[in-house]
Amino acid sequence: MSDHSAQAQAPAENPAHAGAHAHGDYWHHVRPYILVGAALFVLTGVTVWLSYVNFDDWIGGHGNNIKIGLAVATFKVCLVGAWFMHLKMEKGTIWRPLCFTFFFCLGLFLLCLLAFTDPIPFTSHVTH
Repeated sequence: MSDHSAQAQAPAENPAHAGAHAHGDYWHHVRPYILVGAALFVLTGVTVWLSYVNFDDWIGGHGNNIKIGLAVATFKVCLVGAWFMHLKMEKGTIWRPLCFTFFFCLGLFLLCLLAFTDPIPFTSHVTH
């Protein structure tokens, strides 16, 4: 009986496996996530700072703040997708539907853009 309790208390040691994974060897796996998280934090601050700048006065035109804010948000989405959703190492099985989704989403955005740039005359939203 004491034989079984001694085996249960003593951890099984494998000399071939002991040096392969040291306790502090996880840093190279965690470091990219911390860096991407820090970049997302900084880019969120940049987005807030950009909301106080009026780019329409600097560049001219209308809606430039939204375009620049969407560009920063798109970059942040790409960082989240690549690192935290692990899309950077995926095969074509994932990338094909993702590309089709992006293509059709872009098409919907362009249809909305066309609706605003070429409105139907004599409708209520044109006269306001």
